[in-house]
Amino acid sequence: MKTTNPFRWTTLTCGIAAAACLPAFAQNTGFYLKADAGGDITLNTNLKEFFGPVAPGTRVKFDPGLRGGIAGGYQVCQWFAPEFEIGFLENQISSITGADRVHDAWFANVPFLVNGKFQYPNSSPLTPYAGAGVGFSEAIIDVGRIDINGTSLHGNISDTVFAWQAFAGLRYQINESMGLSVEYRYFAADGANWRADFTENTASDTMRMGRTQTHAVSLAFDFRF
Repeated sequence: MKTTNPFRWTTLTCGIAAAACLPAFAQNTGFYLKADAGGDITLNTNLKEFFGPVAPGTRVKFDPGLRGGIAGGYQVCQWFAPEFEIGFLENQISSITGADRVHDAWFANVPFLVNGKFQYPNSSPLTPYAGAGVGFSEAIIDVGRIDINGTSLHGNISDTVFAWQAFAGLRYQINESMGLSVEYRYFAADGANWRADFTENTASDTMRMGRTQTHAVSLAFDFRF
């Protein structure tokens, strides 16, 4: 399946990077923690099913939202670190093609990812870095009310989907232990299938959305042990 390609690429590059770092293992190594917060834009996506068929080209539109996350990693050498990240991305649903009503509807992804992070050490306090990660995300929809073609939805439901990301940033070293970074992140998650706990007079019990793509910019703080 196509969704396995990012996982294979990340696993291979992380393995090669770790092996290449072994000769310099004693230099600039150690654990670190990082937290980031910022904003995101989730691109319009397809609504494929709403407890029954929907018109072709039905699209879900989102307002700009919030991004946040925490990560922990180990600096294997000067230029490579594997890390584990938990985050959240939340956007309000502004409209849905053909919907009679969209009230207080929110969509969120809560990703759990393993990242490979590469940086370019130099003599200045500014260090550029980039990386990628794979894992899964809890796709959550929390709705006051959505009405489409006589069918109504309210409440919250979730689904676990495959997810991956690519990111790049610039870190400013405050001192030997702390740093501030500006990060850009592209995040993608497979389409979610949400099953309602209770349905009445509907063709199915499922709401299904296409793949989601999000661009985010955040400010990060890290502490190295």
